Amino acid sequence: MDKLTIEEIKKKSVKGIVALTSRTFILQIIALGATFLLTIYLTPSVFGIFFVVSAIISFLSYFSDIGLAAALIQKKEELTDDDLTTTFTIQQLLVLPISILAYLFAARIAAFYGLDKDGVMLFQALVISFFFSSLKTIPSVLLERSLKFHILVIPQIAETLGFYVVAVIFAWRGFGISSFTYAVLTRAIIGLILMYIVSPWRIRIGIERTVAKRLLKFGIPFQLNSFLALLKDDLMTVFLGKILPFSQVGYIGWAKKWAEVPLRLIMDSVIRVTFPTLHVFSIPKKSLDGRSKKHYSA
Repeated sequence: MDKLTIEEIKKKSVKGIVALTSRTFILQIIALGATFLLTIYLTPSVFGIFFVVSAIISFLSYFSDIGLAAALIQKKEELTDDDLTTTFTIQQLLVLPISILAYLFAARIAAFYGLDKDGVMLFQALVISFFFSSLKTIPSVLLERSLKFHILVIPQIAETLGFYVVAVIFAWRGFGISSFTYAVLTRAIIGLILMYIVSPWRIRIGIERTVAKRLLKFGIPFQLNSFLALLKDDLMTVFLGKILPFSQVGYIGWAKKWAEVPLRLIMDSVIRVTFPTLHVFSIPKKSLDGRSKKHYSA
């Protein structure tokens, strides 16, 4: 890790906020144009199906991390190989069973919501995307701890662009809900490949008990703090998908998405940058190992 001065940390923080805000602005422009085209080629019910199925996957993903990534970002000392390997291994022990079960029971879940074969394929594509996303956790954490958000946004912009380009092309060709299936897989593959290009990390398996205990002590309470948001957003959409026509869920999901634009544009960017920055300023002076008091690990 680089040793940064207070002034360098401030500059990187501001640069990170600008990078994330710019990324969000760019993504919103892409999303606005693509969504306009998708509303021409796809029906509201197709959007409703996509929102419901995505919400189910988001609900499952809540139990796949248990705050381990946040624990790594907030760790006061520099990260070790044991920290990264243990976090990755525990996460995969959670993600793999969830992914396998979700994939195998895709047909039953689809039947519960009255989805056809295309709906099953969309659900399975999102399960695969969910697994690929878990593989990006460690490279993403390394960039965030180093406050390299200007690099982190590269795969995020590329995968979003890939998603909407594919979705619009296939929707234009009349593929319906399958347009989202191909778009989801494209986004997952692009994001995974680019993340490891901009932040290389060699995958390793293993669990150090002491490390696991320390990370879980921080991660589980942290994850529980977001449980209400999970109920309010994703679980509500999952529930509405059963009791309302998909066309109505499509209108609700579309309205909710654009109503949150101001929050996503500014607040999320500031929080995303300040969260990893805080661990730098919380390092005890005695842990600096004789370095100048103005230098910290980041």
